[in-house]
Formats: sequence, structure tokens, C-alpha cells
Amino acid sequence: MKTFFIITLSIAMVCVFSSNSFSSDKFEDIYDGKVNQMISFYQARLHLADSEYKILSDIGKDASEMINYLQANKGRLVQEMREKKMYTSGKIRRYITNQARVAVMNKAVMKDVGLGYTKP
Repeated sequence: MKTFFIITLSIAMVCVFSSNSFSSDKFEDIYDGKVNQMISFYQARLHLADSEYKILSDIGKDASEMINYLQANKGRLVQEMREKKMYTSGKIRRYITNQARVAVMNKAVMKDVGLGYTKP
């Protein structure tokens, strides 16, 4: 009895799956799903490009501010390092980076707070 029921159910399923109307509905769902996948894919790419632009923009702004600080304070930094007798490359790099970071961060905080900020 159980075997007969399984065979009958299998035959019924084959008839349903072989139906043309079911096939066209199935393909329409597949095509619709593929289009939706492509939409999602390109939306993700757009989001990624926006994120990359923001990150690269922030890196560029930071580098520009560091360059400006280092160019403006080159003489003072050299004199301070000479007085502290820094002879290793690692110490020199760390000192310059720390001095520049502190100055750039202070400038950013002052700008956010409104001190020293001039309207364009």
C-alpha cells in the first residue's frame, strides 16, 4: 500500500512538473530572480564604490594636512630632534609622526568646536 502511494504520488508530481504552464511560471520566477540578483549586485558595487571614495577622500585629506604641518614646522622639528639627539630612524619617524598627529588632531578638534574656523 505504501509503495503504491509513493508511485502514484511520483506520477502526479511528474505530470505537474511537465505541464507547460508550470514551466513558464517557473522560468518567469527564475528570470525575475536573476534580474533581482543583478540589481542587488550592482547596488552592492555602488555602495562599495561610495565607501571606497569616502575612505580614499579621508586618507587624502589626512595626508594633505600632514604635509602642510610638516612643511610649516620642518625647521622646528629638526631643531627639536637635534636637541633630543635622536639618531635611530625608528625614533625619528615616531617623533615626527606623533608631533604631526597631535597637531592635526588638535586642528580638527578646534575646527569641529568652532574655534579658529572661518566661513568660506
